[in-house]
Amino acid sequence: MRHSDQLSALQGLLEHCRVRVDGRTTGSGFFVAPGVVLSCAHVAGGTVGGPASVEHEGRAYAGRVLAAAPDAAAAAASGQSLYPFPDLALLELDDPPPGHPCVWLDPEAPPFRTELTAAGFTPLMGARLAKLEAGGRTGRPGQAMLELVGGEVNPGLSGGPVLSSRSGGVVAVVKATREADTAMGGYGVPVSALRLLDPAVYRRVLAAHDRFHAADGRWRALADPLADAPGRERRPLAERDADRAFLELLADLPASPEQGQGLGAELRAAFLRAAPAGAFEPELPLLDRRDVYLELAALLPAGDGQLPPELAYCADLVRSLPPGGPLARRLRDRVLIRAAESGLGEAARRLTDGDAPEPPRPAASVRPSVIARVRHSLRDRTRYHVMLWRFHGPEEIVPAGAESAELPLPGALALLAGSLPAQIETVEALDDAGRPALVELILPHEALDEDYADWQLWPEQFWSTLGRDHHLVVRSLERHQEPRLHRPWQVRWERLADRPLGGALVCVCGRGRLQQPRALNAAFNTAPGVAALALAGSPREGELAQAFRVAVASGVPVMLWERGGEPHSLGADACATGCAAPGRGDCAGGRFLRAARAALADTHRDAAPDRVSVLRNEAELLVAADGPDPAPEPPLGDRVVLLWDDPARRLPRTRLAPAGPAGPVAPDPLEGLPR
Repeated sequence: MRHSDQLSALQGLLEHCRVRVDGRTTGSGFFVAPGVVLSCAHVAGGTVGGPASVEHEGRAYAGRVLAAAPDAAAAAASGQSLYPFPDLALLELDDPPPGHPCVWLDPEAPPFRTELTAAGFTPLMGARLAKLEAGGRTGRPGQAMLELVGGEVNPGLSGGPVLSSRSGGVVAVVKATREADTAMGGYGVPVSALRLLDPAVYRRVLAAHDRFHAADGRWRALADPLADAPGRERRPLAERDADRAFLELLADLPASPEQGQGLGAELRAAFLRAAPAGAFEPELPLLDRRDVYLELAALLPAGDGQLPPELAYCADLVRSLPPGGPLARRLRDRVLIRAAESGLGEAARRLTDGDAPEPPRPAASVRPSVIARVRHSLRDRTRYHVMLWRFHGPEEIVPAGAESAELPLPGALALLAGSLPAQIETVEALDDAGRPALVELILPHEALDEDYADWQLWPEQFWSTLGRDHHLVVRSLERHQEPRLHRPWQVRWERLADRPLGGALVCVCGRGRLQQPRALNAAFNTAPGVAALALAGSPREGELAQAFRVAVASGVPVMLWERGGEPHSLGADACATGCAAPGRGDCAGGRFLRAARAALADTHRDAAPDRVSVLRNEAELLVAADGPDPAPEPPLGDRVVLLWDDPARRLPRTRLAPAGPAGPVAPDPLEGLPR
């Protein structure tokens, strides 16, 4: 067939990659690697290993499902009329057609109104090419579908490829029509959502895809001139050639020794090291080095004199490979050649050879952490928003994503528990000191006394808890939201700089005349050196809750208590005379105070999170050793909560307004999720 222009020639090649799929239903698919077809899970089937038949250019081929997401059971349990996101399946053919072409997958979303071509098979008319345009996005971040507008998306096109005339690559998989027999278009699943499939299958198939296109020039011969046409604001042809060369090299590198969660943390850390300051993490998981490279290549160019982030990443990889090996030499040469084309050859050489100046880092005393905040909704104080940051220093506080929608407290805490693992892994991977992550939870008063230390964030490691494996502290939301409280907070924090915590701790029980709010306020006003408290019980409610609020407002930055504990009852003589004011004598029921002073006798203020983690582990060992006859008093670390509030680790100011009266709210699907 003769083609009148470059696009029609590429559309013709696309048709040679297209197949009909007969599985769970009948639809379309296309070759993405030798012998491997991509389609929709609702077409091919969501059961791994399940059979599917593929027809290519008039011949039938037997195949099986390699990977699908979600699987058939999860899709059925969802109760949704539309198959849940991402609705993708990879099929492997037993005896594929020899020499078949494969599409080039382009993970970048096409701009609005980009001309698109969808290919597939309709039940009545057979093979079809549909002319469409890129519309907006439908769905939340990480699960957004591409709107296909300006044409008809027939039944049967589901699973077919969506070609971008701008990039010359396949950017999406047809999922559904908006309304049959109309020109209202439909929806496509971005090919980047392949990263939600089985990671091992994904890595194998995408490596085969990259090797195929490095060796087979049919697709690039048509796509590159199309993408490099005048007026195209696309990566120049030289950059596209470089991308393919780097992807081929990355596909040949040995697998990382890290697996599972460790590999994900390693890849996120590599992305953040190479990305410009302030770059957001990718919305989809990073499953291999290819993903890191392409996510970095999609960022805005670096400033003058700086290596593009994808080149900086490859230079970083060179240093991680065995020196002198053939793969290291090939990757190093490719980095130097590409950098020299932009006049950055010497900068690249220093980076690959490890003699580049270290980028500026926070002072050694600044410890990286995960900071999570749970705050009230502005319109309803019974509902909450959740947001997380990675703290690398006062000038480098990186949001881990957007703030959540408002949720009831159980749903907010469930979301928090689900969001922490990825950020903990990233902070630990970036910390050169190799320490367990510091986790700081900024919480409203009513959420301070939850069992965060006992959270099991990694279900497959049922023996692991947040409080024993990491350095967990809580912080007061109310203090962070009220600037007028910051000065006394800073003063008392500095008073702790040269004193061991054990000697600084004083008791507060909230009972007795000298422990009432007005008296406590006066005591704190006249004793600026009081900066660490051992509470006689939980500050959740009652008199001790009032005392806690006074301490927060007075700037006390360190407090300890036993989660859920009630203050020890005071003797008649103590109640008759009243407990002493803070710092002027110990409370009569001071068991917790004495234990805390002994445990923290040699602990510096900045080491308190580390020491409390040790106490939690020691308590677990003591409880296990006691057997069926536990000690009459639980060990200090059994239920200890540490409020540790460093004023240098404040979040950027957010203007908040008082919440209005609560209105009716719809039930939330996250409410009651297990933690």
